[in-house]
Amino acid sequence: MALEELSDAHAILLATQLCADGNVADLPILQAQFPHCFPLERLLRIILTFLPESTEPSQYTSVLKELTNSSNLPSDRPINTSVIQDLSESVARKRVRKLHLRPLQRPDEEDEIASADSLTKFLIHRAHLIDSETALQPLILELILPFYENSPIIRTWLISSLLPLLRLNYEFYAHRDETISLEILESMDDQTAVNILLSLMSSEESNMDLVNNLRGLIGPWLYGGNRSKRRRLNEAAQQSSVSFIQGSEKPRATELAGWEHVNEWLLSRSLVDRDSVVSAFTHWDGPSDVDLGGYDNAGTQLSEEQAKDLRVRYGQSGLAVVYAYADSSMTVLEGSFQVLTRVAKLLDLEDCLYLAPDLELPSVHYDTESISSTSRASLLQNSLLRPTNPLTKPSPPSISFLSALLLSLRILTELGHLVPCRVAANMCLHSTEEMQLAELKSAVTSTVKQPNPNQDWSVVRQRLLWLRDWQAEQSDNAWDEPSPYHGLFWRIPRDTVEMEILKALLAAKEYQLAVDIYINSKPAPLNPAQVEAAVQEAIFTAYDNASNGNRTRGGMKRAYDILQSFESHFPESVVFKQIHALIAATHALSYYSLTLQHGVPFQPVSIRVHHDPILLIEKVLEQNAKSYTKLDDLLSIGRNLVAAGVPTQAASHEAEDEPTHHKLPKEYALLTAERRITSLAIASALSSNDFGTAYSYILTRLTPPSLLSTSSPLLNTTSVPDDITWRAVYNAGRYRATTPTHPPPTLQSQISHLSQRMELLSLALVLVPSPDPLPEILGAWRRCDEELTSLRAQEQQEEDLWDRKGDTLTSVPGGFGPSDSERDAFDTEQQRAARRARAAMPNSHRHEAPMGLFEVARGAALALHKNAFPLRGVADGSASVAPQDDDRPLSPDSEGRVRKRDMVSNMMTGGLVSGIGWVLGADPVSKK
Repeated sequence: MALEELSDAHAILLATQLCADGNVADLPILQAQFPHCFPLERLLRIILTFLPESTEPSQYTSVLKELTNSSNLPSDRPINTSVIQDLSESVARKRVRKLHLRPLQRPDEEDEIASADSLTKFLIHRAHLIDSETALQPLILELILPFYENSPIIRTWLISSLLPLLRLNYEFYAHRDETISLEILESMDDQTAVNILLSLMSSEESNMDLVNNLRGLIGPWLYGGNRSKRRRLNEAAQQSSVSFIQGSEKPRATELAGWEHVNEWLLSRSLVDRDSVVSAFTHWDGPSDVDLGGYDNAGTQLSEEQAKDLRVRYGQSGLAVVYAYADSSMTVLEGSFQVLTRVAKLLDLEDCLYLAPDLELPSVHYDTESISSTSRASLLQNSLLRPTNPLTKPSPPSISFLSALLLSLRILTELGHLVPCRVAANMCLHSTEEMQLAELKSAVTSTVKQPNPNQDWSVVRQRLLWLRDWQAEQSDNAWDEPSPYHGLFWRIPRDTVEMEILKALLAAKEYQLAVDIYINSKPAPLNPAQVEAAVQEAIFTAYDNASNGNRTRGGMKRAYDILQSFESHFPESVVFKQIHALIAATHALSYYSLTLQHGVPFQPVSIRVHHDPILLIEKVLEQNAKSYTKLDDLLSIGRNLVAAGVPTQAASHEAEDEPTHHKLPKEYALLTAERRITSLAIASALSSNDFGTAYSYILTRLTPPSLLSTSSPLLNTTSVPDDITWRAVYNAGRYRATTPTHPPPTLQSQISHLSQRMELLSLALVLVPSPDPLPEILGAWRRCDEELTSLRAQEQQEEDLWDRKGDTLTSVPGGFGPSDSERDAFDTEQQRAARRARAAMPNSHRHEAPMGLFEVARGAALALHKNAFPLRGVADGSASVAPQDDDRPLSPDSEGRVRKRDMVSNMMTGGLVSGIGWVLGADPVSKK
C-alpha cells in the first residue's frame, strides 16, 4: 500500500510501529505527508510512548531537531507499510482509540517545565523514563546535550540534577553497588541532598572526597536552587524542621538557604571528622568555587552582593568550626590555624591575625567592647552560625580575638595543659577571677608535671605573663588591679600570677632562678612578704606530699632544699625557723619504725594534722624496743616540735586552766614537752622491766619544781603547772616486776629495790600539786615500809643465825669456847644494852608506828627537830645540811651509822611537811 493511500488511522498506527521498531528516521517523512494528523506534541508523545528507552539517543536526537524545526521537506525515501496494509479502516480506528499515549508533562512537574515548550517537556520526561526503565544514566546525557544550550530550563536541569547524579554514580563513587536514581535525587530538599551527597565519602581519601563533593556535587545541586519544585520541597522541609533559622532572623532566599545547610553540615561534621572539614576549608574557596562541568560559562547565578554574603557566611562557619571542637591537641590547633588563616584570606582580613608563635609574642589590640558584649549562649553550637554572633561573624575584632585565643592555646598546649577553644573563650569572656585563677593554677601544675628537662623557665614565665593580658610589654604598675587588656587571665592581678609562677619554679626545683627573679632583681616582682608566703606554701606542699620523713629523700628533700635556698635571705623569719625545727623533728622520727592506726605507715603530714604530735613519741616508744634508752634523741624531737609551733595538747590545756588568761611562754611549753617525753620514757622502761633506767631518769631528769627558780629565773613553782612529773614518779614508786628474773634476786637486792621505791614515793609526795592523791601515795609507801620491815627482820634473823654459828665453840677447831653459863650471861648483857639504848631515845620516837594518816603525820612533825634528810633541803630550795651525830637515830646493831631505812623515813616525813602541811597543823621547822 502506497503512503498516499494510508488513512489517518493507518498513519498513526504506522508511526507507532516505526517507533517500536526503533526506526524513527521515517517520522519526519510521515509528518510531512500527514501534517494534520501529526502535530509536534502528538508525534513526541508517540515517540515517548513507543520508542524503547534503551535506544541510543544519537538515533533520534536529529529527528527531534527536524520535528521541532518543522522542516517538512518532501523525501522520496520509501516507507515500508506492510505492517498495517492488511488492516481495515475500522480495525485501524479501533486500535488507534485503544492507544494510550504518555503525556509530555510528568505529574507534579515543575512550574518552569510545565510552561515550557513541548520539546523541553519531552526531554525531561524521556530522561526519567530512561533512568527508571534502564538506569543507563549516560544515555540521558546524550539525549540532553544537543538541546541544553538553547534552553535555560534544560541547562539548569542538566547542571542541578543530571550532573550530580552522573558524578555520583559513575565518577566519584562508581565502586558503590547501590546507585541513586533521578527520581530519588529530585525528590530531595536541599538539606537532605546536602546530608546525603556530602556524607558519601570513602575512608581512604575522605579529605579530598569532601572537597570534590562540595565542588562537584553540592555546587551543581544548589545551582538549581530557584527551581519551583526545589522551592516547594524546601518550604515543606522548613515547616517540619525545628533546626532551621528561627527567631528574629528573616528567612533567607532559596538560593542562599541551601548553602546555609552546607555550613551547618560542615559544623556538625567537624565534631566527628575534623581532618576532612579542615581540608575542605583549606582547599575549597566556598560557594563561588563550584564545578558545573562547563555547561555554564558564567559559573554562578548569584549577584555580587549574594556572593559576598555567602562568602561571609562561609567564613563564619569556619570560625564556628574552630570554636566547636572539644579537643586542643597540637594537631587540632594547627588545623584551627589553617582554617582561621584561610577565612581571613578569603575575606581580606589577614592584617588582623596574630599567629607568630615562634617569634616574639605580639601585643594584641582589638575592639573588646563588641567581643565582651557576648553571652555564654553565643558559644553554644546552635548559636555559632547566627549571623549576629560577634564571635563568629568575620570581622577585625573576631579575627583578632580568635587568633590571640589560638595562640594562647598553643602556648598552653606546649606547656602540657590542654584546653578546648570554646572553654578558653568562655573563660576569657565570662569567668570570674576565681575561675580564671583555678585554670591558671591547673596550667602551672601541668607545666611542672610535664617531662621536659630542657624547659626554659624564664621563657615559661614570660609566656604565662603574656597570657594574662596579651601584651608583649609588661607594665610594672598597678599589679593589684585587673589588666586593662582582655587576655586569657585578664581578671587576675599580676602579683597573683607572679605568685603562681614562683610556686611553679619551686616545684620545678628552679631555686636559683626564683631567687634571682624574686629577691635579687631590682625592682622585684613581689614584695618579701609575698615571697615568704609563696615559699612557705611550697615547702609545706612538698612536706605534706612526702612519704618518708628522711630529709635526704623525696618530698622531704625538696622541702629542705627550698628552705636552704631561701632561709639565708630571711634571717629574721619566724616561719622559716619553725619549718627548720619541723623538718629536723621529722627527720629524727624517720629513724624509728612507726605505724599509725589501721596499719597506716607514718608520713610527715601526720605531724601537721595530729592534734598532739607528742603522742607520736609515745607510739615510737611502744613500737621500738629499747627506744626509751635514747631519751636525749627523743627530747630533741620534742623540743623541735615545740619550736615548730605544732599544737601540744597538754600544754594548751594547762594554759587554759591558768587563772590568768595569758599564753604560757615558749619555755613553759618546752618544759612541759620535756616532762611528758621523760615520763613516757620512764613508763616505757617500766613496761620493759627496766626499773634501774626509770629510777635513773627520775633522779637525773625530773627535777622538782621548787628547783626551777634556781635553774631559770623565768620559771617558778607557782606559775608552772605540773601534773606530769609526780605521776611518773609515783608509778615508778609502786612498780613491781611482772616477770621473774634469773637468777632470783637476793635479799639485799630486794631491800635495795624497796628502798628506792620508798624514796620515789617520798619524792612523789613532794611533787604532788594537790592533796587528793596523798592517801593513795601514803598507802603505797606504808605497804613498802611493811614489806621492808619484813625483809629487815629476815635479814636480822640471818645475821643472828650467822653470829650464833660463829660463836659456837664446837664449830671452832680445838673445841675452845665459852661455857653454857658464859653464853647465857653474854646474851643477857646484849638484851640489857638494847633496853638501855631504847630508854635513851626520846619518848616521842618510839618504834611503834602510828596507825592512821593523821597519826603518822603528827608524829613525823614532832620528830622534825631531831631528823635531817636530803629531800627536806631539796624541797625547801636549799642545800642539804648534814645532821649532827647526836640527832642521828641509831640502829640496834651498829652505832654511829645511819641506816637507809631511816633516811627513807626522814624523806617521808619531810615530804609530809612540805606537801601536806595543811593537814599537820604543825609549825614549820626552822632551817639550820
